[in-house]
Amino acid sequence: MTDISGPGVSVPSRLGVTARFEDDDLIIELRPRPEVLHHGMVRASVLAFVIDVVAGIPLDQDGNVWTLTSDMTVRMRPIPAPARIDAASTILRQGRRSATSLVELITDEGTPIAAGAIGFAKIPRKPDDPPKPNVPLGQIPSIFRSPTLLTRLLREEAGIEVIDAMEGVVQVEVTADLRNPAGTLQGAMVALLAEAAAEDLMAARFGSPVVVTDLDLRYLRMAHVGPVRTRSRLLGTGPDAPIQIELIDTSTAQVTTLVYARTVTVP
Repeated sequence: MTDISGPGVSVPSRLGVTARFEDDDLIIELRPRPEVLHHGMVRASVLAFVIDVVAGIPLDQDGNVWTLTSDMTVRMRPIPAPARIDAASTILRQGRRSATSLVELITDEGTPIAAGAIGFAKIPRKPDDPPKPNVPLGQIPSIFRSPTLLTRLLREEAGIEVIDAMEGVVQVEVTADLRNPAGTLQGAMVALLAEAAAEDLMAARFGSPVVVTDLDLRYLRMAHVGPVRTRSRLLGTGPDAPIQIELIDTSTAQVTTLVYARTVTVP
């Protein structure tokens, strides 16, 4: 898939995700480890990766076309991390230039934990573009069999730097470990940066630990160089107010992603 790097190489590939088929349906499985949790709950950005993968793989079977995420919605229940999360995707629309899917995520006990809607843009690959992975659908489980996992908390592993927590300003270098095969900041790492900005802003302003439960992402431009820095705005006055977050590639001063997020206070 366009947004998947080789096993054991990138940060996203070390989140502990595996794949299997059930009655020809692709299932992406996450067994949450401490490194991908925040206050005992799975990070919304990690679920964004799961949503991206389970929806994107079935749509990304043309070696001459990049299938790039254009928008994503994540809605998560703020509950303690279960032993396992399974995700399955339903294609709602598939066209020549774009596609949209719905993803359901359930726990090992069959309880809904999250849902996502995701859109993709299909862009012809240029001759001078980086090589595009071309893994047949039936071989997908094999690329998730790496035993290499994160050894530090996800934010630390990604190298997110806090610039101004009170204003929700954080940034990240666009390193090889965070890029997808198309050479841009990987979609779930974009979500992680926005998640970090939202949780830092709300925790600093209201003095309580929070987790992000809602993410709405619009991927506007690729971020090849960076660093990518956030610009945040609280759209209200209370801890339940939404947050608007812009991700800016400081090398070009362009907004690469527009995000809306919500948090909940951890009891």
